[in-house]
Amino acid sequence: MKRVFIVLMVLLSMVAAAVWTAHKASANAGALNQPSYTPDGKLTLPANYRDWVFLTSGFGMNYSNGTNSNPMFTNVYVSPEAYQGFKAKAKWPDKSMFIVEIYSPASHGSINKSGHYQDSFMGLDVEVRDSSRPEEWSYYNFEPGHNTGESVGPGCNNCHTRNAAVEHTFVQFYPTLLDFAIEKNLIKPGVDIPLNQSRLMKIMDSSGWEKAEQAFYDDRKKNPDSDMLGEHVLNMMGYGLLQQKKTDRAISVFELVAKNFPDSANAYDSLADAYAAASKPQQAIAASQKEISVAQNDSNLSAEQKKQFVEMAQKRIAENQKH
Repeated sequence: MKRVFIVLMVLLSMVAAAVWTAHKASANAGALNQPSYTPDGKLTLPANYRDWVFLTSGFGMNYSNGTNSNPMFTNVYVSPEAYQGFKAKAKWPDKSMFIVEIYSPASHGSINKSGHYQDSFMGLDVEVRDSSRPEEWSYYNFEPGHNTGESVGPGCNNCHTRNAAVEHTFVQFYPTLLDFAIEKNLIKPGVDIPLNQSRLMKIMDSSGWEKAEQAFYDDRKKNPDSDMLGEHVLNMMGYGLLQQKKTDRAISVFELVAKNFPDSANAYDSLADAYAAASKPQQAIAASQKEISVAQNDSNLSAEQKKQFVEMAQKRIAENQKH
């Protein structure tokens, strides 16, 4: 019995040591994710920020009218404690930190022939919520290779105050948090969030197509420049519904596309596909005939593309005439 007792005590001691070590490691990690300052007020860069929660990326974003002549990639991270606190209490906790990495773009390198990828590191912007500072929300800029960042002027604070969706944060650009913020009614008054595909789908699922269609037109009036529900997005949404065997809903989406993009051959091609899938040969033929006539004048198509659309439509017409 004495030997058993000794073994048991050793095991308990090992478990206690492991728990204490894990707790200490967690506390140390938490401390690393807290804002730290130099005596002259500069912010110290958290060395582990790439282990934080990734929120979003952007490319060439510009909050002013006009073209961005020097577009950059941005990657946004938030400390884990801030992310978890926000999801738990629907508010950014004190000591929240957001880091925006900035990278220059490249387009031709290795095997890449089009599009852009991230290339050279250009610096960091950091947003901090810290009630111990003169300004609760403050902003810092880090030059490449620097471990401390200078506080920037009031411009950032003013912009975030006016335009950020939730408190001082641009949650409207964080897809992993935006729906949560909308559901919790966290969006500030005066900040408009354009309708997107996922929210349109939610309306369709919960309230039916008539409500979804009305939401689409309401959004077009409110946000005429938004491209979140452009032709390509709606077209992909329709084919997604077709793959799910939700043919009636797919037809409704494609009819909406054809109505709002009447000069697009692709819109009628997709609508004809949906009618054919629903075993509606006359409608499929009519949409295919419209596709042929529109394709001739579709300025977005090359001569070869026009030919392809005409051939697909003619083939579909022949197949549906058999029914």
